[in-house]
Amino acid sequence: MSVRVNPLKGNGIQTYCKITQYEYADGKRNKYTFSFGTGPQRYCMIVSIDGRDYQTAYIDRVDRLEKCSTGVKLTDIVDAMGKFVPLGLYAIKKMCPWVSRFTLKDDSKIICDGVRGPSIGMAYDYLIKYNMTWYQKKFGAQLDGLVTGRGDADGDGDGDEKGIETLSLSLDGGKQVDVRVVKDSLMYQHLRSLEVLDQPCREFALLRDHFPELEAFRDVYEASSSPRDFITRVRTGFSDPASFCRGVSRWFDRYMSSLRILLFMDSWFIPSEGIVEPEGFAVGLPVKESVLNTYRGGKRGGTCGRGRGKGKGKGKRRGGGGGTRRRVSLQGMIGGVEKGFGVAGYGEGE
Repeated sequence: MSVRVNPLKGNGIQTYCKITQYEYADGKRNKYTFSFGTGPQRYCMIVSIDGRDYQTAYIDRVDRLEKCSTGVKLTDIVDAMGKFVPLGLYAIKKMCPWVSRFTLKDDSKIICDGVRGPSIGMAYDYLIKYNMTWYQKKFGAQLDGLVTGRGDADGDGDGDEKGIETLSLSLDGGKQVDVRVVKDSLMYQHLRSLEVLDQPCREFALLRDHFPELEAFRDVYEASSSPRDFITRVRTGFSDPASFCRGVSRWFDRYMSSLRILLFMDSWFIPSEGIVEPEGFAVGLPVKESVLNTYRGGKRGGTCGRGRGKGKGKGKRRGGGGGTRRRVSLQGMIGGVEKGFGVAGYGEGE
């Protein structure tokens, strides 16, 4: 196992990128873990690249944003997430230009009080407001089946246009957009399932036994034209996002789940071409891992997430802390090239 740590900044955030390389037993492939944050228990995003598929990077987790934010309120944490995630993904994109997509499990939660306490599903919340999930709105995340390019959008043409359908959607606050998707694909099923949000609400009597918490909102529910209208009306009854979150946390996710929206949480991905350079992006000279370890009283710590440095491989560290102390190119943070894959170990840069 080898480790490299570089200071990283962009979008008004200063943090560290810790890259851990694990060598497989056969010595032919490597796994890489990118930990973004300021040390053990303070990593706010973990991304991994499995040596069996170098074109895909998996966003293992995004949490503890209060450790990478200047505030701890709900609005502070959400704002930090919107800045921190693209900073980390862009750094990986520059280091690993062969990565074509970042996969993720879209089950992020909005913690009502910022750090702890009740929560609601972020995807559900954004679907109500924008008809898009948070990752979809912020980074263009998608499911398989989205079609780009020109052609016969009605799906009754020849060749590749067969089986393609155009769906007219209201996205991002009412903007009408035509989206072309492969019929019966994951994206098609997801988008069609969102239609329930604008269909008439079910009779309240059908919900009473399953959602006793809704009794307090019965008048609002019965005056609403659709589930989306209902949640929007409820939202306006609270003074701020945190109050709304706390006020609906006991039933919001269960109610949204009852609408049978197809989220396909494990199947979302962000195309690398959608990741743009953060404002003020820069990478500093490598630093010793002890800079991060000080956040645990100077004790030595490993990476967080799935890779914890317990691999059985006998990989030797490539590069190291020696050599000339000069500014490195970002792609130079991973030097050399493995045959056939364009993935490398860590060198001192250019």
